[in-house]
Amino acid sequence: MTLFEKLDINPDTVPNTKLGLHIFQAVLGLVIFILEIVLFRADGSVINGNNGWPFGLCFLSIPAWIYLAMAPRFERTRKAAQPHAMVVVDTIFTIFWLSAFASQAAYNTANSCGTACAVSKAIVGMAFFELLAWVATTAVSVYTLRYYQRTDSLPGYERLGQSQNIDPDKAAFSMAPHDEEAYAPVQMDDHHDDHDHHEGPYDPDSFGGRFDSDTSYRPHSTSPAPLENPFDNAYRSHSHSPAHSDPYGDPYGSTTSRTSRPHIYAPPAAEDYDDDRPVQFPSANYDRTLH
Repeated sequence: MTLFEKLDINPDTVPNTKLGLHIFQAVLGLVIFILEIVLFRADGSVINGNNGWPFGLCFLSIPAWIYLAMAPRFERTRKAAQPHAMVVVDTIFTIFWLSAFASQAAYNTANSCGTACAVSKAIVGMAFFELLAWVATTAVSVYTLRYYQRTDSLPGYERLGQSQNIDPDKAAFSMAPHDEEAYAPVQMDDHHDDHDHHEGPYDPDSFGGRFDSDTSYRPHSTSPAPLENPFDNAYRSHSHSPAHSDPYGDPYGSTTSRTSRPHIYAPPAAEDYDDDRPVQFPSANYDRTLH
């Protein structure tokens, strides 16, 4: 078992860790570049290879930073981010910055800094931290290579940006693993396991068997048409009754029809009056009158 396996490193943290280290290297490189310019312009300072190498290495490191930090993060350039190549590039620039640190220290030892020796010492300190950062990125590249040899994929890079791609038709707070089945479908029906009910069209009488007709009142299943007033049928002149049955029945129907279905009283229409027949009371149940 290797050292990286003993440390139990989370592969998903590798991309951001390596990016952060390379950004730190670039910031230090920019500071070294500025300090070298100050050193060049100082009185009594000598410009030679000892201080020129760290200055030039700041430019030479730019392509390496772009390749090591950006190539693995994008799908189109990921094929160029070969783990063996990244280990080689990190190792080479670790050696380069080690030599730059040594050459700047030798520049101070030769007392070639003139009146800007404090600036030259600051460059030595910056180069030391730059060297440590390159050692760290080399270690990350070695871990990437070991991970690639085991799984044939780069650690964490292939999952970049997947947490933002949430399907709106799926649950956003699913506890499922973060893979292609990360978000479980939303079950909007509480009785989705019951496939034997409600498969056909709605039938208002389909639930009649569940209740006892002798103990509860069950209204007619047929309702009047929308926006139709059932009370104005008796007032309509020169009209015909609708094709469907009247839910309230004929107000002047027979006793059988009155007892078999509910009805309401409606005043007779004008054509229903007959001057030749005697006056009669409206049809109603008069057996329940008080005596």
